[in-house]
Amino acid sequence: MYVARRVAWRHFAPFALRSVVFFITYSTAICTLYVFTGWPLLTIPFVPVATIGTAVAFYVGFKNNSSYDRLWEGRRIWGSIVNASRSWSVMVHDFITDRLVTEPMSDDALREAKKDLIYGHLAYLTALRVQLRRQTVWQQHRDIAHDIIDRIAAFKQCSLDVELQRFMPAHEIEEVMTFTNPATQLLRAQSARLRNLRNRGYLSDYYHVEMERSLTEFYNQQGACERIKSFPFPRQYAFFSYVFTWLFIWVLPYGLLNEMAKVGGWHLWLTVPFYTVIAWVFNTMEIVGDTSENPFENSINDVPLTAICRNIEIDLREMLGETDVPKRVQAVENILM
Repeated sequence: MYVARRVAWRHFAPFALRSVVFFITYSTAICTLYVFTGWPLLTIPFVPVATIGTAVAFYVGFKNNSSYDRLWEGRRIWGSIVNASRSWSVMVHDFITDRLVTEPMSDDALREAKKDLIYGHLAYLTALRVQLRRQTVWQQHRDIAHDIIDRIAAFKQCSLDVELQRFMPAHEIEEVMTFTNPATQLLRAQSARLRNLRNRGYLSDYYHVEMERSLTEFYNQQGACERIKSFPFPRQYAFFSYVFTWLFIWVLPYGLLNEMAKVGGWHLWLTVPFYTVIAWVFNTMEIVGDTSENPFENSINDVPLTAICRNIEIDLREMLGETDVPKRVQAVENILM
């Protein structure tokens, strides 16, 4: 997620200059050809071009709104996960007690049982984050946004087994890594821990039901994330938005040339700057929508999963009374991952 008010030129220039150079070259070639040949075929009435541009603007606007909805839904889901995680930690601390147990475990053992549930939840969030950032078939393309991430060392991603080492013992990690969906199985392990505590009398039936509902909520939010991740933005909208935009970009200079030629003289060359600005605006709108389709793509426009998970970890570990907690994730080059 880009956090600065304005996009830095070093991030903006590679994307902008490449297209601007093409638009200038293309329009200059058409104008030069018209000056030397005078071919009337190089000029077309502007009305049909303007009609195409209007239709493309509406179509691209629809695509961008739909792409933003996917991005915002992803952020809302993780906002719900943050709230549910804090509630989970509160329930772990307040619902699990030994006041009804005839032979209670030691305070250290009870504290360790609560820590297992908290760390188990942090392991679950880690697994979910790593799974969501795995690229699917339709996401296996490279652009400038991905190149920026690749060149920043702070954004290098570790494998899931390495990430889980902070929250789980090695033998449990080996077992988790054998599953197709580790996050699902980690949440299942949480349910098993709750059942064990209930059977031993450390968790009442009522509290057990409440905590199981929390696990169900995590499953619901995970499913919502997986729905966005596994179902791409419909190609019939995304692809033809690209086609229509470039169709307009290709025919636009001929319509502008016709209008400028009516004025005569050097005004003909105004086709180049006007075309470059208009074409760049339409191309940028198309790219903005394209880069917002997948909020879990490991790009600079992603939902900042690493920062969100770190904030949850800090809150939950401080609730455990720990003081040696990691620092919040800071933006690097104005990018928060």
